[in-house]
Parts: sequence; C-alpha cells; structure tokens
Amino acid sequence: MEKNSPFKDSRPPMLVADVVKPSVSRRWNLFKWMLIASTATSLTALIVIVAWLNSIGVFSIDDEQLRKLQEFSYHDNSIIYDRHGAKLGEFFEKYHIFVPYSDIPQHFIDAIVAIEDKNFFEHSGVDFLAIARASLSRLKTGRITQGASTITQQLIRHQYLNKNKTIERKVLEIALALKAEKHLSKEKILELYVNNMFLGNGAYGIGAASKRYFGKNARDLTMAESSLIAGLFQSPSRYNPSRHPNRAKKRQLQVIAAMSRLHKISTQQAETIKKEPLQYKPYTFINSLMAPWFVDYVHDFMSKLPDPSLKNAIRSGLRIHTTLDSSLQKLAEQSIQSHNLNLNDLSQRTGKVKDKESGKLKHATVEASMLVTDPRTGEILAMVGGRNYKTSQFNRTVTAMRSPGSAFKPFVYTEALAKGFKWSDVILVSPVNIENYRPKNMKDDYLTETTMLRAFYRSMNSPTIEIAAKIGLESIIDRAKSLGIRSPIKNEFGSALGSSDVTMLDLARAYGTYAAGGILTELSPISKITTSDGKVIWEAQKVTERSKRVLNQQLSYLMVEGMRSVLSVGTGARSSDLASNAAGKTGTSNDSADNWFCGFTPDLVSIVWVGTDEHAPIMANISGASIALPIWDQFIRSSQSIKLPRPFDKPEGIVEAQVHPLYGYRIDRGTKMYFFGNKLPEETESALEKIENSGSRGYRNVFRH
Repeated sequence: MEKNSPFKDSRPPMLVADVVKPSVSRRWNLFKWMLIASTATSLTALIVIVAWLNSIGVFSIDDEQLRKLQEFSYHDNSIIYDRHGAKLGEFFEKYHIFVPYSDIPQHFIDAIVAIEDKNFFEHSGVDFLAIARASLSRLKTGRITQGASTITQQLIRHQYLNKNKTIERKVLEIALALKAEKHLSKEKILELYVNNMFLGNGAYGIGAASKRYFGKNARDLTMAESSLIAGLFQSPSRYNPSRHPNRAKKRQLQVIAAMSRLHKISTQQAETIKKEPLQYKPYTFINSLMAPWFVDYVHDFMSKLPDPSLKNAIRSGLRIHTTLDSSLQKLAEQSIQSHNLNLNDLSQRTGKVKDKESGKLKHATVEASMLVTDPRTGEILAMVGGRNYKTSQFNRTVTAMRSPGSAFKPFVYTEALAKGFKWSDVILVSPVNIENYRPKNMKDDYLTETTMLRAFYRSMNSPTIEIAAKIGLESIIDRAKSLGIRSPIKNEFGSALGSSDVTMLDLARAYGTYAAGGILTELSPISKITTSDGKVIWEAQKVTERSKRVLNQQLSYLMVEGMRSVLSVGTGARSSDLASNAAGKTGTSNDSADNWFCGFTPDLVSIVWVGTDEHAPIMANISGASIALPIWDQFIRSSQSIKLPRPFDKPEGIVEAQVHPLYGYRIDRGTKMYFFGNKLPEETESALEKIENSGSRGYRNVFRH
C-alpha cells in the first residue's frame, strides 16, 4: 500500500510486548486452573484411597492384637496319661508341638530363610525389591514365576487374613506386616512362623513335623532333615514325603541350593547333604497304639462333664490323668489276641449277615471284648473294646447292649437270699411253664432234687424261674438296679435268665459290688484333669463320695461263696484252681450269640464277652464256659504278678457247713455251703421233706408249674 494512500491505517503500531503479555497471562491462568484441577483430583483420589484403605481395615489395625502375637504359644494339644504317668494319647484339632526359638536348630533357620525369604533379617516386613522383581517377571512371562511375600507377610496372612488373592487383601497384608515388625522382633516372628504353618500329615509347625516324619524332637534334626522340612512350607501337600518322596527330595535339593547360594553351607556340605539318605518314620497315630477304645471313651466322658471348659478337649491344652493301668491293659489285649485262631475258626461257623459294602451275605465275625476295674475304687484299669481297632472302632465295653444270659442270675439269687432263702433249700427240677414261658436247662436235670446252690453253680434255668416266681420280678429288677445295672430291665420272666440287654459297664459295676463286700462304687476313667502347668481344674470325686453300701457284708459274702463254687465245682470248673481267690459266673444267650464270664478277685473285676455284633448265632457247641472263661482265666493268671492273689475277707456272722448237694441236709462229706449264723440246715432231714411234712403244699406246687 502506498504511503500516501487515503486508506492508510491511522492506529499506532503494536509492540511485541503488547502481543506477548496477554498470551502469558492466559497461559498462567490456564496453569492455575490445571493446578487447581490436578490438586482437586489428587485430593479426591487421596480421599477415595484413604476411604478404601479405611474400608478394608488398614486404619483400624489393632496394636493390642499385634502385641498378643508376641505372647502366643500353643496349648491346644491335650495329653492323656495312664495312672503311672505314661503317655496314652493326645486330643487336638491341629497337631502342634511348640518349639521356642532357642531350640530351633540354626541349620533349620538358615534353610527356611534361604528358601522362603532370603532378605528376612534386612527388610522391615515387606521386601519391595522382591515385589518389583516378581511384578516384572509376571509382565514378561504372563504368569507368576516367583513369590514376593516375606515370612512376616505369610505369618500375618495365616493368622489374620483369608487366602483370597485380591488387591485388598494384599494391601492389608503389607500394612499389617509393616506394623507387626514394629512390635515383634525378627526372632519372634520366625519362631511364630515355623511353629504355625501346616506341614502335612496333620502336623502344624516344625515340632509336629519332626515327630510325624522323623520320630524325633526338632532340636535333634540333622541338616538334611531340616532342609526337607523347610521345603514343605511352600506346598505341604505337593511335597509330603509320606506320599510323594521323589517330589520331597527334589524340593529338598532346591533348599540346599538356596542355602549354598547364600553361603550358609559350603559346596562340599551341599553335596554331602544331597547324598544323605532320609529315613522316614511311618506315621502311626499314638491314640491307636495303646488302649485306643479307652482313649475314645475318655474323650466322650469329658464331653459329658458339666464344666464347659472340659467339653472341647481337642483344643484345650489339658493334661488328662486317667485310671488305666498300661500293664494290665497289655495283659488284657494279649489274653484276647492269644485266642484269635479259635475266634477266627468260630467266625466260619456263624450265621450269615449282609455285607455293608457289597450287599452280599457273609459269615458274621466273632468279636471279643474285656473290661477290667478296681472294685474298691471304681477305677477302670483296662478296656479292650474289640479284637482289632483298625478294623472296628466300635467300643463293645461301653456302647454294645447285649444279653447277659446266666450272668444275670446272681441278682436273682441275691434277692432270694435276702428274702430268707438258703443255699441248702431244695428244689425239684421240673419243666416250668409260667406265662407261656418255658425255659430249658443245659443238662438233663429234670425230675431230680437239687439245692439252690447247686442250681446256681450248674446254672439251671427252671429253678431260677421258679425262684423268680416266688419272690417276684419287681424285687429282682429293683435288686439289679441297686447293684449297678443302669440299662432298662424288662418286667418279664425271661429277664431272670438274662434276656434284657445290658452293657459291660453295668456288669462291671454290679460284680464289683460283690467283690467290694456289698459297696457299690461308680466307675471312673479319669482321676484328674489339669492345665499344662499343673493347675487342677477337675478331679474325680473321692471314693467315699461315689460309693454306697447296697448289700450287707454277710449277704454279699454268701454270694461271693456261691460264685466261688461256680469255679470250684460248677460251670467254671475248668479254672477250679483259681477258686481260692476268685469267683464269677458264666453266661450264654440263645444260639450262643453272647458268651460271658464275669469274674473277680478282691482287687480286680474282669468282664469278658465273646459274640457277634449282629446277634448272629454261633453254630457250634460253645458257651461262656468254653469260650469266654479261657480268656478271663489267662488274664487273671497273668495279672497275679501285678495284683498278688489274696482271699476274700469273711465277715462275722457267717457259718459254714457240709451239705448234701441234692437234698440239702448236713452231711460230713457234703458240699461246703455258707449261711447266716442262725440259718444252718437240719442235720439229716431234707429241706423239701420238711416243707412237705409241714403242710406247705403251695410252696411245692409253685415250683412244679
């Protein structure tokens, strides 16, 4: 444009500064707004993050809870002891044996740190470099190839958190780990870690694993054994040496290599450890080794005690002192085992039952059980619930309800003697039909006279029913209950011959009453229960508090002598040489499904049962005398080295006389019988003749019908 053009711009020229100034101002304003927006966004994000952290519990971490970790120790294994302090078994929810840090071998510490957390003693709870390496590895490979959790994090996760792999759990885990290391020393954290983690075979921690895999205490582990156990922490199921020995060995080699890289062991040591053979101890649960049925019974007994702290023994850390005598227990087990061949043979001659698994018919298995008690204290000294605990855990001494057969008869004759009968009373043995009940005798004794004692020791059925008819079933049932029978007794004449089912505990109580001179004492398997440091928290009642006299001494002694005659001249005569210090009664149910010998000395009551769980008949000519008595006999003879034999105490007011076993009058060469002091029989006259001559025809008629 021309300079002199009329269209020349009349505005003054714009300076550079005039152009830059508003541009900077706008940018500054933009920056300020961006800064404000960024700050607001950051604050919002921070608030959101803080709120999220708060929601997952980061800010509510309880310092006191973390402090309690430091005081943590395991007391959940309850230990069962016999009467002499020998260990019988354990109750536990998780099998722990706590090992303090001072008892952990240094080579185990080196092994666990090398394989699980090599920077354990340097980091503050979280190894951020390890996290970075693990993250980078995952980005490269697309999968997790190495772990980043420290020992502290693993402990926190195990103690407080779930196993869900979420970002929330991981953040909380890191926060807790950082905080835990402010309260706990490295040694304490490691102690808790190695005692707390599951290591397979039901074992938690190094102490339990040492016992389960190598049968030794942790402090006695070799370096090779330590390296193997250290390898289990990553995956106890995968590397369980009992199931996967090759995997376990491969994992052990990884641990050894890690120790070598950290210079915890030399190359030469590593090669030596690799070649060292590992001798694993086959795991057998201690509760199944000695008196397993008794250990189970103790647990059930405790669960029924009124104190709630005793109901859950598996996690209470208790010390349970029982009444069991391990020496007598072994003798009881041996007495049954020594007759296994005979019992196996009988198992091929039983009625057939349906197999639970296949549904096919098979012969019922003949079982045997024994219960031994102290009649003076009621303490259970031995308990064998069956022939093989691995095959059947069913406790026949406690749970089984079985027909006692003639083993019930002492209660009938006790009531008869209490009501004025004498052992010399004469009965005519004849067929009986009472309320359509027709019992049979084992022998052809019909149409002969017999004394009551002879009817008892020969275990005759019809005289027993006749006596029951005379004295009344109700009084017999009451007598049985007073002597210790807790099971219900049916009010029918078959009960007089033992048709009502009872338990072995019932019979042990009742026969113990005779052995103790008429004093009934409640049975007990436990003497006391203490805490791990010895504080008594439960104790069995004193004997005087759980005992009461239910028979006078004289009546009890008459029954003892009656049962001694069972051994000397009766159905138990094959053990007649034991009659000087022992007594008892045989029992056999219909079809020999139940066979008993209930015997006792002044110091031991031993109840033996042989039969089939399914009540199947044993199709052989056997009885309590032929199959149960030999087991009892062996036990009593072998126990005399522990319990020296001694005679029964004879009370005042008891007299003896030689009596004709059939006709009941005194005779020089008769059977020895015992009587209350004022009830001796006549010298020559039959008691039956005397009754008939006196006109008491009804008495005779009752015994004939």
